[in-house]
Amino acid sequence: MIVATAGHVDHGKTELIKALTGTDTDRLSEEKARGLSVDLGFAYQVLPDSKILGFVDVPGHEKFIHNMLAGVAGIDLGLLVVAADDGVMPQTGEHLAILNLLAIEKCLVALTKVDRVQPERISEVQLQLKRFLADAGREGCDVYPVCAPKEEGIDLLGQALFQHAKEISSKADIARATHHNFRMAIDRVFSLKGVGLIVTGMVFSGLVQISQSLTLSSTGSQVRIRGIRVNSQISDCAKAGERCALNITGRGIGKHSVRRGNWLMHQSLYNPTNRIDVDLEVLQSASNVLNHWTPTHLHIGSDHLPARVAILSEGGIAAGKRGLAQLVLERDIFACHGDRFVLRDQSAQRTIAGGRVIDPFAPKRGRAKPRRIASLKAMCSDTPAKILKKLAGLSETGVPLRPFAVAHNLRPPQVNALIASLELRLVGSAAEERVFCDRKWQELLHHIEKIIVQFHRSNPSVVGASIKDIQTQLTPFVEMVSLEAALNLLVAENRLGTQEKKFYLPSHVIYISAKDRSLLARAMAILAPTSGTPPSLHQAAKDIGVEVSSLEKALIIGVKLGDVAIIEKNRYLPKALLIKFVIIAEQLAARSDDGLFTAANFRDEIKLGRNFVIAVLEYFDRVGFTMQVGNHRRVRCSANSIFSLENKD
Repeated sequence: MIVATAGHVDHGKTELIKALTGTDTDRLSEEKARGLSVDLGFAYQVLPDSKILGFVDVPGHEKFIHNMLAGVAGIDLGLLVVAADDGVMPQTGEHLAILNLLAIEKCLVALTKVDRVQPERISEVQLQLKRFLADAGREGCDVYPVCAPKEEGIDLLGQALFQHAKEISSKADIARATHHNFRMAIDRVFSLKGVGLIVTGMVFSGLVQISQSLTLSSTGSQVRIRGIRVNSQISDCAKAGERCALNITGRGIGKHSVRRGNWLMHQSLYNPTNRIDVDLEVLQSASNVLNHWTPTHLHIGSDHLPARVAILSEGGIAAGKRGLAQLVLERDIFACHGDRFVLRDQSAQRTIAGGRVIDPFAPKRGRAKPRRIASLKAMCSDTPAKILKKLAGLSETGVPLRPFAVAHNLRPPQVNALIASLELRLVGSAAEERVFCDRKWQELLHHIEKIIVQFHRSNPSVVGASIKDIQTQLTPFVEMVSLEAALNLLVAENRLGTQEKKFYLPSHVIYISAKDRSLLARAMAILAPTSGTPPSLHQAAKDIGVEVSSLEKALIIGVKLGDVAIIEKNRYLPKALLIKFVIIAEQLAARSDDGLFTAANFRDEIKLGRNFVIAVLEYFDRVGFTMQVGNHRRVRCSANSIFSLENKD
């Protein structure tokens, strides 16, 4: 269990930790000289049941509050320290508000320096604390009067901490270690002679072992883990919920390339973002409404940077209220769904709001549209299963799986189990996978059928619609992988037919005038002579005795019907003749030991002119049936996959 002390400057946090653990967390010479903590200090205590109790001593001085925020990320228990002589002070309220904003549910209060005041003052401050805690929604916090230098009340406080450590279940941390990828927020960077570069921080999720490779967020570079310390003890691994120090090495990696605020993470989580959608709570103590585009200072993990607040509903968020917002950042960060953050004013002097990340990959456009707001409200649910179920029920285009998995830091086994448990349909492959609920998938299929019905009405003489024709009519826009999967299913279920990459209803009959039908029949005979090279468009028109434009119109209808192919400009071939040439090319390749044949080989087989032969072979190359290898050609794929032979036998 990790405990964070918080409270006003000089209220005795460091002395209290020293009394509890025997460790002086004032590790910097500047702190020794000034008598206050300016950076994070750490101490550990082995409990009677061998569990480790870790303390993060965070500074209380206002100037160093960003260090305090770095220390409270990932904390299990807050220990609010209030001096009996001063009572509740400004930073006391601000620190407790930060604990609330960061969702640190459990909290104890240490009333320090009781030796410096009369009993009446202790009772007075206890009453003050009772009102203060009630106003902050912390009525259940126990208060423990102590004098750290004399160790008065320390045993009782230590027993309370031990009891809380026993009550905190390790199941959540086990799940975070096994179900999620590793990521650690770096809050200290230093080098040790003979050891190398050391980074320390809180492990937010996952597990890392010695010799494992991780990605450094500042550069995207790979680093290798050379050594691990957990709670100041040498270990072979570090996992979620633990504070650790990692000895790292990597090409070009040094103190210059790592800083507080960076992350060490599994490579799949490396996905920088500069816009995050958030569930935002404005503090009751905020003096004004938080308006759209307010400049603020964001603290998240161990990082801090300027951010603009784009309010997504209404004009602003009033003090004490919640709302949806987008934080627009000056540089890239790394975040996951559920990460807690704090906003301070532009000068970083006063805490004004905080909340949690609900979408780390927020869009720039359409961020406040009703459809987007509905999705964000769905993302406010408390588990990935609930969120994915709601999003799938809302999305007409499917939920992109990879961004969802990265946002929720889910490993493939957990993603697959989630999809199976929710009975969702997985569409596409690799990085383009999407998931649909059955209702939205069926709606997409029906929508496609309606589009093709309308296409047939508008284009009665065309065999069917191309995938692009269909995609341009779908609203909202559907990605190609999803559309291809839907069309393939419709074809497999005989709800659609397909020919030459055109899709049509089985009931569709192409309209051709009697004149065009007659002309096309005459052209097909002319273009497939029993001997000699098939004529060009102009020669065929002359032989038939019609205008070139009239014959071309009829032949285009033949192309749409799938009965004619355009070999090159002004040269058309009946599909039946073309397929004969295709079969000959396959036979030539099969007879050759290396699968190659030449243009001369092909010419000798079909016994036609060289120019015509070259035109046919170049057409084969263009459609992907063959490929040229020097002066030879090789068959690239089955003829049926290109030419649908079964339809032309």
